[in-house]
Amino acid sequence: MGEVTGGVVLWNEEEGWGVLRSPAVPGDVWAHFSAIEGPPGSYRTLGEGDDVVFTWEAAEQDGFAYRAVAVREAGSPAGGGDTEFQTNDEAYRSTLEITFDDDGDPQGMGNSPT
Repeated sequence: MGEVTGGVVLWNEEEGWGVLRSPAVPGDVWAHFSAIEGPPGSYRTLGEGDDVVFTWEAAEQDGFAYRAVAVREAGSPAGGGDTEFQTNDEAYRSTLEITFDDDGDPQGMGNSPT
C-alpha cells in the first residue's frame, strides 16, 4: 500500500510495538520498532500522539488486520533520514596504555612483590 499520514495511538515501550491510525487505512495498524526508519543500530521508538508517515500492508498481526512496513516521524525525510545523522569515527575511539616497570608492577598500582 502507499504511504499515509497518521498518528500513534498506543506505544508499548517495553515490548517495542504499538498501534498507528490513519483515516486512509480501514482499521488500526500494528507497528513494530524494527519498522521505524533510522540509522542502522540506532534505538528507534515512537510516542503516543506522535505524527507519523507510514506504509502498511494487510496482514494478521496480534489481532490486527494491518501491519506497518515502514514508519517515520512526520517531517523527517524518507529513507531513514540518514542524512540527518552523521557519525564521526573519532567519537567512538578509545585507547588504554599500561606500562610495567622493571618488577612487573603496573605503574601506580602498588602491586610490587614484597
